[in-house]
Order: sequence, then structure tokens, then C-alpha cells
Amino acid sequence: MATKLMSSSSIACLFLVGALLQVVSAVDYDVGGDFGWNLPPNPTFFSDWTRNKTFFVGDKLVFRSKSSESHDVAEPERQTDLDGCVKPGITLSTSAVLSISLDSPRRRYFICTIGNHCNAGMKFSVDVFVNPNSALLPPPPPSSASSLRFGAVLAAAMAGLFFLLTI
Repeated sequence: MATKLMSSSSIACLFLVGALLQVVSAVDYDVGGDFGWNLPPNPTFFSDWTRNKTFFVGDKLVFRSKSSESHDVAEPERQTDLDGCVKPGITLSTSAVLSISLDSPRRRYFICTIGNHCNAGMKFSVDVFVNPNSALLPPPPPSSASSLRFGAVLAAAMAGLFFLLTI
């Protein structure tokens, strides 16, 4: 039985679909990279960390503290509050790992309110944008179980498409 080889246009189509899926997928950012959410070596460390990144609705900031020192995460409302390290009413603990979803397009501010940590540089802001390619896929499912189901359906669809293109 002879098998038909995939045409170059079929292969290109698969790569295009894969690239589009990659473009619109949400990203989990470990705040501070490998350094984590810890007392920084200089006051601009976290601002420098955000500088070359573009944050989109659906992305997450993951705060991980790798030291025995306590840290928290608070979200001031204004730039002046960030600059002055003004502690907002609600503070979130980072006893292990804290994940914050970037759920709307706007500027967001984050600080550590413990001791003098904010004044030492544990603060930064991010601008959150709407991904211009987000209309290519349906909105993300509301729960992790739905997320797994969506991934399984997507994988099955891609496998079916691959099978049809190779016949």
C-alpha cells in the first residue's frame, strides 16, 4: 500500500497553526526570573526585570520567594503609592508561591510591605495589554479541568488534521 507524502503547503499549514497557537497562549512569568521575589541586589532590579517584557491579558505573575526571609505582595492603586511605598489595605502572603492573573488591560503595581523591602527595591509596575491575536482562539476555559479538556480536544483535532493530510 502506497502512502502519499505531505505536500509542502500542508506542512506549512501545520506550522502556521502551531505558530498562531503559540502567539496567543498565556505566559506565566516568574517574578524576578531565577532570582525570585527576594530582597534585590539593587533598587531597580525588578523594574529592570520588567523592562523588555510585554504583558498581556491572561498572563500570570508568579511570586516565589527562595529565602527564609518573609515577603508579601501588595497592589497599590497609583504610581505615587508605588513610588512612596504606600501600603494598600489588602496584602497577599507569599508563604509558598503566589500567582496573580493579569485579567484586564491597565497598569498594575506590586510591592512588598514587609520592613523596608519596598524602599530597597521590592516594587515594580507592569502595563497589561490586550493581545491583538486573542480573537483567533476562544477565551480560556474557566477552570483547570476545563483547560485540560480544551487541550485534549485541541490535540485530537490537530492529530485528525495531520491524519487527513497524510492520506
